[in-house]
Amino acid sequence: MFGRLGRSVCVNARLKRRNTKRILGKLWRPIVILAVLAIAAYGVQTVRGMSEHISHPPVTSTIPATVIQINPKNVTYEAFGDLGGGGRVTYADLNSRPIEVTLTSLPWSVSETTMSPSATLSMVMQVNGDAAGCRILVDGKVRDEHLVSHPSAAVACTVTAA
Repeated sequence: MFGRLGRSVCVNARLKRRNTKRILGKLWRPIVILAVLAIAAYGVQTVRGMSEHISHPPVTSTIPATVIQINPKNVTYEAFGDLGGGGRVTYADLNSRPIEVTLTSLPWSVSETTMSPSATLSMVMQVNGDAAGCRILVDGKVRDEHLVSHPSAAVACTVTAA
């Protein structure tokens, strides 16, 4: 009887191991799938959190926005001298396009106004006479002026940051 009882306990232990193996054999796939889904959900949530911080950064200070007032600038190109038989002026307008003017009399001038915070201004003048001068004014102040005296005079004025 004692021998039979030992065998019965041994058989019961084998059956329990088989049942455990059967249960684990059926459950390992769903457990792995759940683990993979949990890791993927964590990764997606982490990426969304980082994207949210990039798209909507936290407000760190309450410094009011500074409004920069841009005042209009009045630019005047002037040409003067001895015209002789004729001449021409080429200047860059405020959009940097070259404008050529045939001179019929001197002095000559043209004015433009810009709201741009800076502008590059240039002017070239050539006459058949013996003297040529150019001047560029910004808001009434002379920014560049040149005068030359020789036959078929040519002169240039430039303001790089008006």
